[in-house]
Amino acid sequence: MFGLKEKKPIVALIGRTNVGKSTLFNRLLRKRIAVVDPTPGVTRDPHFAELTWNGKTFILVDTGGFITNPESEIEEGITNQAKAAIEGADLVLLVLEPDITPNDKEIAILLKKYNKNTVVIINKVDDKRDNWSGAEAEGFKLGNVHRVSAKFGYGIGDLLDEIVNKLPKEKVAEKIDEEIASIAIVGKPNVGKSTLVNKLVGKQVALTHSESGTTIDPVDSFFEYGNKTYRIVDTAGIFKKCTDVYYYASLRTLSAIENSDIAILVIDATQGITRQDKRIASMIIERYRGMIIAVNKWDLMPKMPRLKKDYEQRIRTEGQFLSFAPIVFISALKGSGLGKLKQTISKVVQRRHSRVKTSELNKLVENLQKVYPPPMYKGRRPKIFYAVQSKVRPPEFVFFSKLPEAISPSYQRYLANKIREEFDYEGVPFKVIFRDKRR
Repeated sequence: MFGLKEKKPIVALIGRTNVGKSTLFNRLLRKRIAVVDPTPGVTRDPHFAELTWNGKTFILVDTGGFITNPESEIEEGITNQAKAAIEGADLVLLVLEPDITPNDKEIAILLKKYNKNTVVIINKVDDKRDNWSGAEAEGFKLGNVHRVSAKFGYGIGDLLDEIVNKLPKEKVAEKIDEEIASIAIVGKPNVGKSTLVNKLVGKQVALTHSESGTTIDPVDSFFEYGNKTYRIVDTAGIFKKCTDVYYYASLRTLSAIENSDIAILVIDATQGITRQDKRIASMIIERYRGMIIAVNKWDLMPKMPRLKKDYEQRIRTEGQFLSFAPIVFISALKGSGLGKLKQTISKVVQRRHSRVKTSELNKLVENLQKVYPPPMYKGRRPKIFYAVQSKVRPPEFVFFSKLPEAISPSYQRYLANKIREEFDYEGVPFKVIFRDKRR
């Protein structure tokens, strides 16, 4: 059975330093993701996030300040990253301040050379009555000029309308076999992802090298296990300092996660779980993809009786949000632990596609409420009447209740943990939704 998986368009925020790109990024998303600071050049690494407006979803990218004449290696790297963003974007948002500078004009000239679909934004128009700010930008002839205040939220709705109207009408979709589970191999550079792919597939399909960053484009391959075929994608690492070609290697890694059923997060046993590893894990969980943690290079660790247990406990302690994810110790180079890894892949894929019987789910919910009812809220106690599993891939559970808004996050986690425990959802993030029974 074949289907089409739509590729989301990419919208890139471009502009010189300190024009408020990160503030606008956060405002458009209605949450704080990018660091905002008046000091120029705070944004160096790219930020990616999905945004849906009027039924259209796109990937919004925040970039560092564009410097037309960089004077240092860091400035040159940030500018190269911004150029890569322009090249890879379906739509460019040129962010300016009311007072146009020579640097702004040079950026506008560059955008004309790229011939990119562009929306011009004058930010920091904090007075709604100011219709003249940035009038000079209209002479760039790059499209309509939108005056906004990212700080106060003025003009954001109209800007979003303009963005979705300018998005490509049709984005090329990828033809996929829906019967074949897709697995993304992700992790930092040089942790052995390509070596793992070659071992799973049984032949060299991905280039391996000790130098970090060897893999730039994702590599698709297939392997069989238990009479089933799995599609596997080796990806470039999420780079800590993203510049030029590596910038979009990181974005393609995010795309691979998004288009997968499960992701195998490969970490280096000799380094332990790092901040970058946890950042990648968060990306997987936010997209509700199944996850397995593969601790690679285990052959380099000392032979000690309790080392695996202690190592796993350390991961659980340092990344408490990863408690649901199975941990498999492997050596991709030597081939050890791959049988256990394949078994775990099969189990996580199967569980992600499974459906819990409504009768069994409601029996569990009823018993849980008897043992531990929802806490009181303003003198009233919320009550869950019944629950259903509304979706698979990823699983989604809907609880119909009285006072759903009063069910605390801790009680929601309690229910989710019990569902995971009862129905064996190891490695599978799932959605838990509470709705008012009367509606």
